[in-house]
Amino acid sequence: MTQNSIKKNALLNVIYTIINLVFPLITYPYVARVLSTTGMGKVSFFTSISNYAVMVGSLGISTYGIRAVANARDDEKRLSKVTSELLILNLIITLIVVVFLFGSFFFVDKFATEPVLFVINIAIILSTPFGLSWFYSGLEQYEYITKRTIIFKAVSVFLVFSFVKSREDYPVYAGITAFSMIGAYLCNLLYSTKFTRIKIDSSLEFKKHFKPMLLLFASILAVSVYTNLDTVMLGFINGDRDVGLYSVASKSRWLLLAAVNAISAVLLPRLSNYFSNQNYEAYYKTLKKSVSFIFLITIPLSIFFIIEASDVIYILGGKDYSDAIGCMQILMPILIISGFSNVTGNQVLIPQGKDSCFMRAVVVGAGIDVVLNVALMPSLGCVGAAIATLFAELSQMSIQLYYAKADIQKNIQPKTIIKAFLAAIVPALFIIFTSTLLILNPIVSLIVRGFFFFALYSLLLYLSKESYFIELISLVVNRIKRV
Repeated sequence: MTQNSIKKNALLNVIYTIINLVFPLITYPYVARVLSTTGMGKVSFFTSISNYAVMVGSLGISTYGIRAVANARDDEKRLSKVTSELLILNLIITLIVVVFLFGSFFFVDKFATEPVLFVINIAIILSTPFGLSWFYSGLEQYEYITKRTIIFKAVSVFLVFSFVKSREDYPVYAGITAFSMIGAYLCNLLYSTKFTRIKIDSSLEFKKHFKPMLLLFASILAVSVYTNLDTVMLGFINGDRDVGLYSVASKSRWLLLAAVNAISAVLLPRLSNYFSNQNYEAYYKTLKKSVSFIFLITIPLSIFFIIEASDVIYILGGKDYSDAIGCMQILMPILIISGFSNVTGNQVLIPQGKDSCFMRAVVVGAGIDVVLNVALMPSLGCVGAAIATLFAELSQMSIQLYYAKADIQKNIQPKTIIKAFLAAIVPALFIIFTSTLLILNPIVSLIVRGFFFFALYSLLLYLSKESYFIELISLVVNRIKRV
């Protein structure tokens, strides 16, 4: 199977990520104001429940499947067999999860009070296995994913502005979100026939997948503790308002982290393929660039959005969400922590088959998060959830680094990190000291200060002759010349 270059895949995935950033930024401020903190809290609560159900239903396939498909993609027969086995497993486990959720409907008050939201999210859960996201990532089919995303995102934006008009329309908003997801999943299933054939026969083997799947599932389950459980626990402990506040602060983190992880998402299948074929020279050359690029991107993003947290929160939610500002500032360092742990986990441990090491790291992080959530949420609410998440991410990253240190030590560039930090601090200090001299509209402020911050950051790196930054700029310039 013909492979696109890493540069092209990275560009396509960055475009895909930008689309996922831009469309929520178009609708989210509008929806947050119309539905209020309570309406947003209800939608976010059920979204977290469905995220958990999807995660359990996938049983680690979302990560394991990428590696399995990447290793089998050069053999059409083997690819068809692996894809069929994983899809069938995903469907069976998802059905079991849905049966359990229907049974719990009669015993959980928060489910019974919002039956429409419950049914909408059940539909999302049932359709998710057909999305085959792991299949397309393993094949590095980013061009198709990007085109499909543009279509469904555009339709959903039109529907949101047309039909979400009042606080009572939160089920409509949830339904529109479900439509865009389910439609995309069905398209994925149909398009997959271009690359492989789904079959059911006696040649299929399921048992061999269980051990690596379960190891990665344990890891994904642990990670979900500090990505979804905080929202669920807030809903039960503090109520819908705190969930609404936390969802706005978290939205900022997830949007930015999605951009950061675009590089890692592209590199996981390629690095897995390099390592399985013992192409170690290409593996380490790619890893070295990835580590440097991650720090060059995450350090300035984290520092800038700590400073501009109030403007971001006012843009996304308005003054009713002002209590989320401190929460967002606490979450922003996670961009650096999670960006780096994406390297240690998705680019070192998982491609090398060190799933148990990855699992230990995230399980410890999950345990710390649960303990801190229980201790801090009753008194600090969404701020307590943010603190717990920060420490959980930091602990699991540290443990991953311990297991991956042999590979990271050879490929990390301390000078690049220092230069990136110093180049970001200079414009940050200038913005802080001059912020009271010029009061601007939040949108104008974010644009003007953002342009100044990143322009000066780039200039300082260029003057310091940071080699990886100059290489990145050269790639961008050459791409523009070809357009």
